[in-house]
Amino acid sequence: MGQRRLSKPQADDASKRPMVAKQKSNNTVLNATTTRKGEVFRAQRRTSDNVNMQASQHMINVPVNKSIYNGYGGKQFSLVDQPKRPRAPRPTLKIIPIGGVGEMGIGKNMTAIEFDNDIIIIDMGFLFPGADYPGINYITPDITWLEENKHRIRGHVFTHGHLDHIGAFRHLVPKIPAPVYASKFTLGMLQRTMEETDGAYTPDYRELNPEAHDIVQICDSFSIELVRVNHSIPDATAVVVRTPVGNILSSGDWRIEENPVDGKKFDLPRLSEIQQKEGFLVFLNESTNCESDGTHTHGEFDIQHSMGEVMEKWPNSRVIISSFSSQLHRMQMILEEAQRHGRKVAFAGYSMIQNLEVALRTGAIKVPKDTVVKMEDIIKLPDGKVTIVCTGSQGEFSAVLNRMATGAHKYIKIKNSDVVVFSSNPIPGNEKYVVRTVDGLMREGGEIIQNGKTHLTGVGPLHLSGHGYYDDHVRVIQVVNPTYYIPNHGEFHMLVHNAHLAEKECGIPRENIFVCDAGDVVEFDHEGARKIGRVPVGGVMYDDAGEVVSEVVLKDRIHMSQEGMFVVVLTVQRGTGRLLTSPDIISRGFIYLRDSEELMGMIRAYLKQKAARAFAGRYDLDVIKKEIKDEVTHILYDQTRRTPIVIPVVNEIGVVSKNQPQPQVNSGQRPVQASRAPLLRPARRPFPPKQHPDSEVTEPHIRVGGHSY
Repeated sequence: MGQRRLSKPQADDASKRPMVAKQKSNNTVLNATTTRKGEVFRAQRRTSDNVNMQASQHMINVPVNKSIYNGYGGKQFSLVDQPKRPRAPRPTLKIIPIGGVGEMGIGKNMTAIEFDNDIIIIDMGFLFPGADYPGINYITPDITWLEENKHRIRGHVFTHGHLDHIGAFRHLVPKIPAPVYASKFTLGMLQRTMEETDGAYTPDYRELNPEAHDIVQICDSFSIELVRVNHSIPDATAVVVRTPVGNILSSGDWRIEENPVDGKKFDLPRLSEIQQKEGFLVFLNESTNCESDGTHTHGEFDIQHSMGEVMEKWPNSRVIISSFSSQLHRMQMILEEAQRHGRKVAFAGYSMIQNLEVALRTGAIKVPKDTVVKMEDIIKLPDGKVTIVCTGSQGEFSAVLNRMATGAHKYIKIKNSDVVVFSSNPIPGNEKYVVRTVDGLMREGGEIIQNGKTHLTGVGPLHLSGHGYYDDHVRVIQVVNPTYYIPNHGEFHMLVHNAHLAEKECGIPRENIFVCDAGDVVEFDHEGARKIGRVPVGGVMYDDAGEVVSEVVLKDRIHMSQEGMFVVVLTVQRGTGRLLTSPDIISRGFIYLRDSEELMGMIRAYLKQKAARAFAGRYDLDVIKKEIKDEVTHILYDQTRRTPIVIPVVNEIGVVSKNQPQPQVNSGQRPVQASRAPLLRPARRPFPPKQHPDSEVTEPHIRVGGHSY
């Protein structure tokens, strides 16, 4: 058996040998990396996905809503299910939540009601996004759809003066102008927010009196009436909208008080009268505290009594009371109790003082004579004669209470004889900030008194939620007895529990209850009600200066907060591409350069080799920058397993000779302008103060003597 020999033997293909790695590039530093490009790409993709997820919480496309109350029988809605419908033979009534339902928090309340060629809007609030959105002070509703239909908008109606219902007013009303309807104090709050604008637009304010049951015909399709409700701010109302199809009731925010401070009770008799004579087609009811069991067990006068207990137990101490800036009736109670105990009261906090001015101007509160003094005069009085009412109950870092604890306040520094009263509960999510402030106050030796800790302090209730509890909702729904029910103003779990409450306790059929997302369109006519699709909605972000922040800017902020930033600067000679200086490296939030000299040496070696090869001959600067960005990212991930934002900067410098004022520009160079126009300095303008929550957003039902926080 012989063996056959090849006449022309061929060598093995070295490129197919598994043990021999292909050279990645002509750069030795890049070749020394052990991480594959695909792994780097996947790491960048993971970081990008996380950033996009965090930065897009305010964006609304087609939210997942498979609730049994979603209007589609529990089936997820898709834009495919929204075919163009033929024009109805007669006009239909449409309710469209623009914001405030089932979003990333509680706020941004805004609802549009449409019939035929007319639209009215109820509330224009904003939302505080929290720590997930660095540098973002608040988010307003996206009103693109309303701007396209602004010629049909006949009026803006406001339920009350909290920022989650009026905060976006100064941004939005100039874009969709129409007459503004509200109660006296609420109009005062709206006018105050407009003082922070440039004054180019002045709304048409029209006051309505809830006690007089004023009914105003806004247009052919709508008339409105404000009905008194109780809340944690004066002059809160619900809105009755009369339409050709039936009456709509939008509740605003409410609680039921048997003995309110101003003597104006929740006007349930008026709602009952309208129900018996006219009926209610739809009830848009707030959902904030519907999950809390029972009803309120105390009122504002019980809180006043607790304040008196504090002043009696510590007669020789300064009493510092921290509360929400909108709790104006509580401030009146504190003033009366301070006068009874021979104390003077000073107020601290920009928003609190501004709200007090509006309340005094509109007659919402009455201040006892010779009780209020300036903060600078407090230091002249003995401690037993001093009461300070301030903001900071939510642990805001820059608020008055925290500055008192740290010694940063101009007039007051906490000392061990002071008594600090938290007349509030922490908003869910703010607990750690409140604890931080409480710890700081306790480190100074002060006595801290918080709501719900009577077993520790011997002091009664110190706070009352502004929202009704479970039994209160049942009572109001039974009085209104609507045909259709739409839970409003709350996170998604609150809306669903509110819907379940209405079905279980009040007998409203499931098919007549609609749990909506922002942008849903609910249509009503004489034959029934249904969801018919969506309109575009979303959010617009603003910073502390009141300027719009782009989504791209937010993503960069989040990325830098997580991974940091890495900048490489190359200075090369124009034309030759020769490095004129050693590459500069800037790291922010990524690594400390002095502790990473080996890595910096590696990056500089890479850059020198890259410049020597890339700038030889003809080159495209944008392509080189893209390559540097990708390859530096690769090296950094290989060494640190992190993906910072990499920014390459290439400075081209050329010497202009006297005989050649305009040097020749090759394909790799960019033209240089001979002269530049003078820079125009923008006009100076006042910046509005940073907005802080002026009320509780959602209150956990904390009973006296209950669990901590």
